[in-house]
Amino acid sequence: MKSQRWILGMAQGQGHKSPLKFHIKAVMHKIVTYSIFLCTIVLNTVCAQDYSIRDIEMNPNGKSHKYRNFMQVDDDGFLWYSTNDGIVKDFETHSVLSSFLVKNPNDLVQDIYGIFFDSKKRMWVCADTGLFLSSESLDDSFNRVELKPFLMGRELQPNSFMEDCNGNLWMVASTPKDNIILKVDSSLQVTEYQIEGIEPRYTNDRYFLRNFLYFERRISCDKFLVRQGRKLYIFDSGTTTPIADYTPSIKYSWADYIYPEWPLNGGDGLVLTDNGDILPESIETQYTFEGKIFETYFIEDLDLQLINVPFQEMIPITEDGNPILKNHADLIAINGPGKTLMLFKMVEINGSLHLKKTHDIPFPFLIEDLIIDKNDIIYISSYDRISKIKFNKNRFDRFLDRSEDRKIDVRGFLELPDEEILTATTEGVFKLTPSNDTNSESPFDIENVFPSLNFMKSFVKTSDSIAWCLGGSKGLWEINFLKNTIEEIHIFNSHWRLHSLHYYDILKSSDSTLLLASHYGLHEFNTKQNKFRELPIPIVENNRELFVWDLHRTKDRLFIGTDANGLFVQDLDSNIFLHLTKDSTNNGLALPSNKVHSIYVDGQENIWLGTDKGAVYMDKDLKKLMVIDGKDGLTNSNVVGILEDAHGNMWFSTHNGLYRYGKSSKKVTAFYVEDGLTSNDFNQISYYRSSTGKLFFGGARGLVAFDSVPDNYQSQEIRIFPTKFEYYDREEKKDVELEVLNKDDYGFSLPFAKNSFSVTYSINDCYNTDTNKYAYRLDGVTDDWVDLGDRTTLKLLSIPPGDHVLRIKGSDPAGVESANELRYDIHVAQVFYKRPWVQAITVLFLLGLVVLILYDHSKRERKKHELRLTLVELERKTLRAQMNPHFIFNALNGIRKTVKEGKLSKLDDYITNFSSLMRLTLDLTRNENILLSKEIRYIENYISLTNTKSEHKINLMVQCGPDIDVEDTFIPSMILQPIVENSIVHGFADGQKEKTIILKIERSTATKQLILTIEDDGVGISEAKKKNLLDQGHQSYATQILHERLKLLNQIRKREFGYEVTIKDIVDETRTGAVVTIKIPV
Repeated sequence: MKSQRWILGMAQGQGHKSPLKFHIKAVMHKIVTYSIFLCTIVLNTVCAQDYSIRDIEMNPNGKSHKYRNFMQVDDDGFLWYSTNDGIVKDFETHSVLSSFLVKNPNDLVQDIYGIFFDSKKRMWVCADTGLFLSSESLDDSFNRVELKPFLMGRELQPNSFMEDCNGNLWMVASTPKDNIILKVDSSLQVTEYQIEGIEPRYTNDRYFLRNFLYFERRISCDKFLVRQGRKLYIFDSGTTTPIADYTPSIKYSWADYIYPEWPLNGGDGLVLTDNGDILPESIETQYTFEGKIFETYFIEDLDLQLINVPFQEMIPITEDGNPILKNHADLIAINGPGKTLMLFKMVEINGSLHLKKTHDIPFPFLIEDLIIDKNDIIYISSYDRISKIKFNKNRFDRFLDRSEDRKIDVRGFLELPDEEILTATTEGVFKLTPSNDTNSESPFDIENVFPSLNFMKSFVKTSDSIAWCLGGSKGLWEINFLKNTIEEIHIFNSHWRLHSLHYYDILKSSDSTLLLASHYGLHEFNTKQNKFRELPIPIVENNRELFVWDLHRTKDRLFIGTDANGLFVQDLDSNIFLHLTKDSTNNGLALPSNKVHSIYVDGQENIWLGTDKGAVYMDKDLKKLMVIDGKDGLTNSNVVGILEDAHGNMWFSTHNGLYRYGKSSKKVTAFYVEDGLTSNDFNQISYYRSSTGKLFFGGARGLVAFDSVPDNYQSQEIRIFPTKFEYYDREEKKDVELEVLNKDDYGFSLPFAKNSFSVTYSINDCYNTDTNKYAYRLDGVTDDWVDLGDRTTLKLLSIPPGDHVLRIKGSDPAGVESANELRYDIHVAQVFYKRPWVQAITVLFLLGLVVLILYDHSKRERKKHELRLTLVELERKTLRAQMNPHFIFNALNGIRKTVKEGKLSKLDDYITNFSSLMRLTLDLTRNENILLSKEIRYIENYISLTNTKSEHKINLMVQCGPDIDVEDTFIPSMILQPIVENSIVHGFADGQKEKTIILKIERSTATKQLILTIEDDGVGISEAKKKNLLDQGHQSYATQILHERLKLLNQIRKREFGYEVTIKDIVDETRTGAVVTIKIPV
């Protein structure tokens, strides 16, 4: 195909035109080309349904299409094609680029000549700068390989590759003058064999492959059959030996060879085939094509037949290599302009061989490359796209699918005598008569016997010559199918509201009545009286609200399928109706939907229903129900027709394909256009089984008929492969791709922060990936297989920590499951604080902390207990200090003195104050905290008692702040008495007449402390210390106890602002005295 690129280059290089004009012209040319191509494809599709085409948009990696794209399919069935930057592997859902690892700028690849996979699954790529080899096998790196330079810097163009029985790779590499055969052994050591250029060389040395050697096949371990144009040679031990020359049998001219042969074929109008593949075995013969005679040859020693062909480029199709394609073609060629693929079949007519063209498949641009894989798929590379062509398997007889004017929509069927079939269509009523022509490709002769009846939907036969049919209007037609005449027409006109009445199904109720299904309920027609009547169902309030689709009658039951009201079953003996819906409670027979399209009773009298939610099975006793839907492999659950074949298999027609269900195997097999259907879209009320067991299904484009269909031919084992691994990195907030290894069993260890995992996969049936199905299960998370439909990427979000096993399987459209499962061990690490060793350390730490807290608490409680004991002891000492024997002795002496002096009036007050003071003292010592009011009374009683024995009275003044409630404020007991006593005993001078003690009580707004200030107008602290007082020891002891008490209270009751006591002199020239301030936390 190098010449095609060369010719285009010459055409585009002629003249000098404005870039803008040239661009506009190129765009317009492309639009016109695509328009013509699309029109041709549409016409071709209408006229022929032997094949289907799917296009792959090439991945140019951001660059415009520039070079010819070579293709190759690997052993697993995946397509690879060349682009500007490397080799792309296509999975249809996505593609992956493998790049050339080139360091030298001179080795940058501009053009690629071919791709080859050896038995070790290594990729060899022939480029204009040399030969490249993948660094890894596809067994190791499945979706991407690195292409490293292998043999660079020489002007070589390898034409073909072949391996010997020892694993050595042989390749023919042509140069401008000679041919070189290279041998690459298992250690990648290269041996070179120089083969002189074989004469004569024709026309343009750089243009025609006929000047080059080409490997045809391996004869023995390391002996090969090679060819140059029309000359054959044996290559053995480095030398070539000629064995045949067919050059004289053809004339060479430039015009005849505009397009060179494909790499698969040495070309020059000569095709080599195995004996008997295309021609009768072991003979030399001739055949005709378009009136011209072509000779064939037979080489007995090699058991080969050679065929002169009418085109320079033709590829033979073999039964062993492509059995499905072989049904449609023996040879494939490209037409003169290079834009049409042509298929030919060798047929025998009246004892002579003729080459017959079977198909023309047009393309908008030149065909650059063509390959055929072992799944019978033809790949065509043309400009910026690759087309996949798949021929159907011819398993179905197809009728009314080749109208050039319009597509024929098929509805109801009726079997006539002599196995004839009437079928209702949008183009009239056709009669299918069994063909007596043994050479006919169709088993039926087809005739449009009632072209005016183009809206019929259903038939019923009432005699050996008469049938009734109905359809898209409110009437009945009586037809004579022997005479092909319309006998009578009857229209239902009983109600003005039923002007849009449509009938859908009809059956014979009795010898004189017909039962009619409409979207306004059930009707009955009396054929003797020619009268219609509405036929109500007793359990339905308004019969006209029923939309009846289908009717089916057995000897004792009538089944009525509706559009929105489920199924009605009438017992014809008792006239009792059973109503089944999706909300039914009758024996647990709840339908999946209230829309019942079709009803069928199989050979065991079991009932089958077609609904929009799958096919429904019910046993004949109406006690058991089962639904077949997507979970069972029914890709489209909108079942519109049901039949049973002779082998007991159930067939379901849907709006997207035909499905076979094995009752015993529970297996669903799907069939589509590429399997031989006329269309994937089937109609309601368009299914029928003849008396011979032939099944008929009608659809949007004709009908199919068959007796039974064997299991799908599998040219290769269905396997599932991984194509991409990713996990979501929460820290980076992006998906991170992992290297794909071609292993069914692999492990992934994910940190807790990266526990979202996705895998992309594909089975090696890459023609129509939309109909491939997948399922997965995650052991420990899902209990059973989870249906993925046709999704080729599984994303598992927030996988729980632990060890899991992910399993993925696939199946092709026929329901054949992959022979393998993808199995991945996924370990998700626990979050840091949930890891066992962290939890162990945490537990030990917490236990230690608890022990430490308990120990500290115990220690503090012990200390508090000790402090409380010390405090109690201090309080006892305080009490003893307050109950000083001197004080009691002096008090008792005061009482005695008062009695002696006869001042009995004062004695009562004195004893009262003394007893009250003693009582308060005992009360205060029982409580740790007392009311401030009690402490004040205690001081007042103390001063009163003191005043009874003193000539100069002490004046006590108590000043409280506005926010102080002495009846609701608690202070430590016996905290003021030692201060007041010191003021009385030591603060006042002898003979001081005016003595005043001021007690101020206020609250600090900043620290919230209660502030008690005791101020006297005595001599002051400094002067008091100079006096040699007899009770000096007593004073020091009481003050010391107060300081220790407050210190202990601070240790026990730890506060930000604790207990404080300060003692200072009044520094004032006008007065003297002392001030004691006590701060108490509240």
